[in-house]
Order: sequence, then structure tokens, then C-alpha cells
Amino acid sequence: MVGQSSPDPAVAGDVLRRGDPGYEAARQSAVWHQRKPDRYPDVVVRVRTEQDVVDAVRRAREQGLKVNARGGGHSMSGSAVRDGLMIDFSEFREYTIDPQARTATVTPSVTGDEFGAAVRRHGLFFPAGHCQGVGLGGYLLQGGFGWNGQAMGMACSSVRAIDVVTAEGELIHCDDATNADYMWAARGAGSGFFGIVTRFHLDLRPMPASILSSFYTYPIDALDDVLPWFLEALPLPRSVDPFLLCVQPPGSEERVLPLLAVSFADSEQEGRDALAVFETCPAIDRALERRFAEPASFDELYGFMSNAAAPGRYCVDGMWTHESPATLLPELQELFTSFPTPKSHLIFYPWRETEVPNGAFSLQGPLYLSPVAVWDDERDDARCVEWATGQMRRLEPLSAGIQLADENLINRPAPFMAPENLERLEQLRAKYDPDGIFHSYLLS
Repeated sequence: MVGQSSPDPAVAGDVLRRGDPGYEAARQSAVWHQRKPDRYPDVVVRVRTEQDVVDAVRRAREQGLKVNARGGGHSMSGSAVRDGLMIDFSEFREYTIDPQARTATVTPSVTGDEFGAAVRRHGLFFPAGHCQGVGLGGYLLQGGFGWNGQAMGMACSSVRAIDVVTAEGELIHCDDATNADYMWAARGAGSGFFGIVTRFHLDLRPMPASILSSFYTYPIDALDDVLPWFLEALPLPRSVDPFLLCVQPPGSEERVLPLLAVSFADSEQEGRDALAVFETCPAIDRALERRFAEPASFDELYGFMSNAAAPGRYCVDGMWTHESPATLLPELQELFTSFPTPKSHLIFYPWRETEVPNGAFSLQGPLYLSPVAVWDDERDDARCVEWATGQMRRLEPLSAGIQLADENLINRPAPFMAPENLERLEQLRAKYDPDGIFHSYLLS
């Protein structure tokens, strides 16, 4: 427990009210990076059981407080930190794995890297997220773009059931046949979900027989060769996860273009064949690093992602696009020449669109690109937020919408769901949470 908690006979768990010792530490820990929101819950309840969640929701209802949940704390915008009552899952970390049935259960604050490692020890696999430290709760609710996700589908498609505390403070079990409206919303509603999920019931898959990675680092002066080739190489086999970044390594004066491609295949030869296209880059002889089809460990894969995630203050935005490379390339040049700080970077993520059965998730495209502003001094907040937000606003005519994984709705409202799905979601919210107990999307 952080600090001391105030007693509340109606609520189990640690109860921290604004002004209590430990409250501010709990509030700040709900956001993983250093730019903490200027928003203050009336009370934070650190839960350890489902009953704690039930009690907290009922107490909030009695007191007229709105409710939000914090899982892993990886929301870039800190959308869990709102007025009212924040349910903090950080000390409610449980999972079970049934290797024979290939199923598992997991609570929201268990991280994808921790859970994935446990699953792999049984020769099984789950498409957990690409970054370490991301709680599965928010990750699954927003859809879940994960390792081998282009072949296995969105991670939320592997959610077979959920346990949910409703606006009435009742704990219910939901699947595609029972309480199916909740199940539909849980596959893609993200922070707009009208309940508190206490446990996810997951389907697992066999571990791929071969995981290989190819890695290249190109100098920035190869951009005019690398970027068109990379965009023209799409679409790739579903078994390949490709990432192209633009970063400035610590201690360097120049930006570089790291390219990572990971294959998840039934054999080593199949993996090598899938990665062969990355040896055709016209700038291949100028690569500063070049490694083709090497066996890959998840420590290495997560390490690649962590290298870009330098400590600091963050603002992230992004967009899906269906536009052709010929249309995109002239418009993207300004992204590469306007970085606000050395830590800031760009991510390009090709994607093979995939269906989510019985799910609210409904917006995707063949390419996702994301500017990530990273800085240290709060005096640079406005400038750096404007870079990420302003660049995406400039490119909105080419955009098909955003991922809720990187939502920046408080700064730039943008489509994140098909209109008919969003309409259904709001109808269900009105039905199941008519009094607005639960916070929805952070828009202001």
C-alpha cells in the first residue's frame, strides 16, 4: 500500500481521498509517462478482489460519483484519471492457464509481456501487445494489436468471455450467448465501455514453430529510397509483423530508420521466405545494420520497442490510411523534418485488415502511422503536443481514422469506430448505464 488509506466500512481495499497521504502517488502512478494530467479523482480505491470492485461501484452510485478504472496505466492521455472514483487494479493481478483446454483467465492489470511469457512456458501463444508494461485490460478493450496479430486477428477476438461489474453494482458473466451486448462492446469500445471488467476469459493458440526477425538500420539520407519501397512492399504475408521507425539514437546527431520485421511461421524455411522481401530494399547496401532471418526471442523484440520509448513526457497521435504511396509520400516529408525534440519519433505499421466477430471494433486500414512526441521540460508541453496533434490534423484528408490504442481525443477528436457501431454503442450505454455512472471517452 502507498501511504495510508482512509477507513470506509462500505468499501474494501485501500481508499485514498484527495489530500490523504499516498493519494498523489496513486494518482500519478495511474499514468506511465511523466506528463501527468491536471485532473483529480475524488477518491481512489485500490481493489484486490471482484467484491472490492462491486463495493466500490455501489458506494460511488450512492454518493453520486462517476466511476473509471485504471488497469496497467498505459493510456497516453491518462484517460483513467478523471473526477469521481477511480478503481485501481494495480494490486489485483491474477491469471490462470489451462494448457489442456488452451484457455486462460486474466485480470486487467496483468501485463501482456508477463502473461505472454507464462503462456509460452506451456507451448502456447497469445497475441499480447508489442510493448512491455501494457496492462491487458485497456489493451483488450480497445481491440488489441499484438505480436502475430495479423495472422491471429485482433486480440479481442480471442476473448471468449468477461466478468463485468455493471452500473447497478452487479457482477455478471458475459459471452456471445449470455449478456451478449456487453461482450460486443468489450471487443473494441476501449475507455468508452459501460462497465468495469474484472476478468477476461481467453482462448490460447499453439506456439508458432519458428519465430525469426530481420533487422536493418538505414541512414536518414536513404529515406527517399527506403520509404517508397517500404510502402510499395505492402501487403505482406499475414505471418509477418513489420515496423519502420524514424528515431534519433541517444548520443547521435542524426536520425536513422530502423526496420524490424518478425515472422511467425510453421517452419524456418517458411519464415525465411516470408522475410525475403526485406532484402530487396534499394538502399540495402547502405544499411548501417543488416541481420536477416535470425531466431528471435521476445526479450529482443520487446527491447526493440523499448529503445524508442525513452523516459519523458508524451503526446501520441496517429491515423489509419488507405491512400496510395504516390499520394502519401509528398505529404509525409514534413513529418520527417519537423521533430520537436531528439527523443520524438515516427512509427509506420503496415496492417492486414481483419474481422472482429461480434465486436464494436470496426475501423482499420492497410497502414498506420503515428508521430510520438517525447520531451522532458513541461515548458515544452504546448509545442510538443501541437506537433503530434497538428501533424495529424494536417494529414486528416488522408486519414481513415485512429486507433483507440493511441487515442488523443482530448486534443483532436477523430473517428475511431464505424458510425453504425458507435451509434449502437451509445444506445447500449443509454440502456445499461442510463444514469451515466461510468465515464466514457475523454473529450475535454
